[in-house]
Amino acid sequence: MVKKLEILGIKLNNYTVREAMLKIEVCWNNTIMSTVETISMDTLVKAQSDELVKSCIENLDLAIICDKEILKAAGLVSTQRMKETVENEFMKEFLRRAVRNRRTVYLLGETEEQIELLREFLDEKYERIKIAGIYALSACNGDYDTVINEINIATPDAILSVIPTPEQEYFLKEHKEKLNAKIWYGLGGDFAGRQGKSEVAGFARKLIQKGILHTRLMRYKKSDGEEGNE
Repeated sequence: MVKKLEILGIKLNNYTVREAMLKIEVCWNNTIMSTVETISMDTLVKAQSDELVKSCIENLDLAIICDKEILKAAGLVSTQRMKETVENEFMKEFLRRAVRNRRTVYLLGETEEQIELLREFLDEKYERIKIAGIYALSACNGDYDTVINEINIATPDAILSVIPTPEQEYFLKEHKEKLNAKIWYGLGGDFAGRQGKSEVAGFARKLIQKGILHTRLMRYKKSDGEEGNE
């Protein structure tokens, strides 16, 4: 199966959930915070007009495709990958393992409403997950040193972010090196109800089909190092 693809000029990982989780296990032992983000077609479209967002996506330690429209546009027809993507299997497995291994998480969003939705989702689906703290960026009026200090005091294993694009990428670009956590996991604003479809995704798909946006799929052989980790 293709492990790397390029669509709308952006390179993305295309790992199975099992392969992605093997890489996550390595991230827990790194001394520098690893960045993981779910990537939808909406995200890719926004990156077309924002070089910082595009750069951030391409420099993620792990980009998780969460939108079936990306796989369709790339011409990937793997039943396994489509099922994993539509059913958000990576997110589910990440959170299951966080519970099982007693990892602490910090909830970060742009608004209090986003945080509350995330907390309700976790309480319902993963009630034993250990929440180290919560923070809405709207509460700090642009003084991000405050939220950074709060996160670092809590020393969480992972930061679960529901900050939308491009605000999430701007925040990471400016403050990544200051954060004391093992993993930043950007879930996306529609983490709980994502169906792999949106108005923007549908519009982008039509443009791709018409050739207005040039879609290229680049196939790579797994490097020896990747093979060794699987």
